Amino acid sequence: MIRRMPPFGPLVAFDAVARHRSFTRAADELGVTQSAISHQVRRLEEFFGTQLLIRRNPGVELSDDGAKLESELGPLLNEMAGLGPSLRNRPARQTLRLGAGSSLAGWWLGRRLRSFRHFNSKIEIDFRLVESEAVGEPPLDVRILWTTLAESRATPSQEPLVRERIFPVCAPSLLPQGMPLSDPTALLDLPLIQKGHPPEGEWSWGYWLEKLGLKRTEPRGLLLGDMGLCLTAAVEGAGVAIGRSLLVADAISDGRLVPALTNAPHVLSNKVHIVRWSQDRIGDPHIKVLVNWLAQAAGDTDRAIANASHSL
Repeated sequence: MIRRMPPFGPLVAFDAVARHRSFTRAADELGVTQSAISHQVRRLEEFFGTQLLIRRNPGVELSDDGAKLESELGPLLNEMAGLGPSLRNRPARQTLRLGAGSSLAGWWLGRRLRSFRHFNSKIEIDFRLVESEAVGEPPLDVRILWTTLAESRATPSQEPLVRERIFPVCAPSLLPQGMPLSDPTALLDLPLIQKGHPPEGEWSWGYWLEKLGLKRTEPRGLLLGDMGLCLTAAVEGAGVAIGRSLLVADAISDGRLVPALTNAPHVLSNKVHIVRWSQDRIGDPHIKVLVNWLAQAAGDTDRAIANASHSL
């Protein structure tokens, strides 16, 4: 007989919300965003075909079915938490499972992991690409997230890294003598690359044209759903992309990209890079070493790209 098992990640998310009566505190405990917790609980409600939580403002309450599930689920999870005490009593693990999105990994983090290994030879990094915030999938010790300002505060299991600056970038071959444009009007003669379906806020060329005081027109160029693809297309000369400072720093240093404008408006991303670690690793000295290194590397990159921009 095949067991029809409820999804484990949503069960863990529901348990945390039920215990805390709060999406915010549940998110802090599990090291994900409130929206991820809400999504997981909805998945569980769809699985059981019943409402488990009653959303209030503020806080949440359990429905009758939710209270029944909490009473049955809590003891089961407590038993599972005690399955491996002998393993936890072994010397501290020195392999850290680190997760991040593909754009950050490919355009910034990947190049720097070798440096971390060189200076911290006793800590191994098991890196995983992570594009979602599903609870418990995959099991990670540390995760780098790009999240809202409201959710970027420091907690016992979370540390802000950097809030990036946003500015247009392109291949040098698109610009006269490969130098940034002093007249923003010249952008209207170039193909423009946008991220999003549809692009919103600072990722929209409509926003930038208005910011630059230009007559708004329908941008010509590419519309891509991934920041890494936008930057790859920009490197290949397909157009001007709206870049993030952390991601474009190495490409600018290598000469693959240049800022498209000499005096781009100062625009900060509406999201922040943060690093989160699992609750059972709070206070772990290896986690502290990795988090401190990530914060220093992000800060160094941010300062370097700022200094390069000021020198234009």
